[in-house]
Order: sequence, then C-alpha cells, then structure tokens
Amino acid sequence: EYSTELFSTTYQSVLEDLIDYGLVYKRQPNRIYPTRLATTLTSGASATASSSAVSSQAQTGAGVSGTGTVATAGGGFIILETNYRLYAYTENPLQIAILNLFVSLRGRFSNLVTGSITRESVRKALDNGITADQIISYLVTHAHPQMHKNNPLIPITVQDQIRLWEQEKNRVQIAEGYLWKEFTASTDYNLVLEHARSTSSVVWENERARMFFVTPDGHASCRDFVNQRMREGGGFA
Repeated sequence: EYSTELFSTTYQSVLEDLIDYGLVYKRQPNRIYPTRLATTLTSGASATASSSAVSSQAQTGAGVSGTGTVATAGGGFIILETNYRLYAYTENPLQIAILNLFVSLRGRFSNLVTGSITRESVRKALDNGITADQIISYLVTHAHPQMHKNNPLIPITVQDQIRLWEQEKNRVQIAEGYLWKEFTASTDYNLVLEHARSTSSVVWENERARMFFVTPDGHASCRDFVNQRMREGGGFA
C-alpha cells in the first residue's frame, strides 16, 4: 500500500495511466496498491526476459507462427486476471482482430493491448458463431508464460462465467412462424404434420397436444395443402 498525498501533478498523471494499464489499483483517494499483473511483471528475470522477447519479435516480425501468434519463450502473449481484465503483449493485427471478437478492447499501445471480457463481448462472439469452449481454448493456447504458474491456467471463475453466458444465450431461441393446433382428429394432425416435415419447415411439435410450429413458408405450404385436400373432397374434420 502506498500513499499518493505527496505526488506531483506529473506523477498523478502517470498514475492514471498505470491504473488504465491495470498495474495499479486505487481503493481510496490517496491510497494505491500494485495489482497482481504489476507484481508478476516485476517478480523476476524470467518475466522480463519473456516480455523482452515478445517486444523484439513483434518489432522485427520474426517468430510469427502459421496461426499468426507471436512466439514468446513460453509460446503465449495473453495475461488474464480474475477480474476479467486482459492484457495482450502483441501488436500483430491478426491477433488483435481475433481478440476483438470476444474482448472489449480498452486501450492499444506499443506492443500491448488491454481490454476486458464482458457479457456483451462474449454475447457478440456467440452471435458470430464462436462457442465458449473455443474462447477458453484460445485463451489457454496463447496464455503468457507467467500464466503457466497458475492452476488452473485460466481462472475457473472466468471459465465458468463464459460458459454461463453461453447457456444464457441458448436458453431462449426466437423463431418467426405459425402455430398449428386444435386438430380434432389425430389423422388430420399427422397428415398435415407429415406434409410440413416434407418441406423441412417444422420448428417444434407436440404430438400429445396435437400442435406444431412451422416457418412462414411452411405455414403457406400447409395452408395450400389443406385447401387442396378440402377441394378434392378429402376434407378435414
């Protein structure tokens, strides 16, 4: 814990940048604390060496794998905290574009991108066809060497929350269409249902209640089918 009461205007300005980078946390107006990221990056030579390797390779364009990953000593560039804050030591446009698919990016600096994994950013990824398991797999595959000290590698709270957001999205699905019901005879119900199935337009069905839900195109086809049957004398009860 450190006091900021004697900080000059310049130091106060730098402090705000450090807070944005996730290196410092301000709990009270005049009290600051180094975050886990700050202590990790300054904990030893291995962290410094890994960071320097990333910087050198990103600047020269060397060490880029076939998937567009900047090669570090441990093969990764992402640091993820339990508060969903993410720090990516890269300036590779492809890597940044991939992160932008499921991360709410907040800042971009030389060789560093910061952001957060939020409900909105994950929902956006899910809407684009990306699954929760794919997001987690990407984070694991490209985790910074310092993350490999953790067990599990990715905070379990973050993993669980990403999967919960996916379940939340999949809980309710909206489909436009028409509900067919009130069939007086099971033969009539089965006849129309089989026609709807033949056009691959059935969204939902309940045989016990003699109801089924079809797409708008399926509804028009079923209506024409019923009208034709009635004209031909097949009739419906």
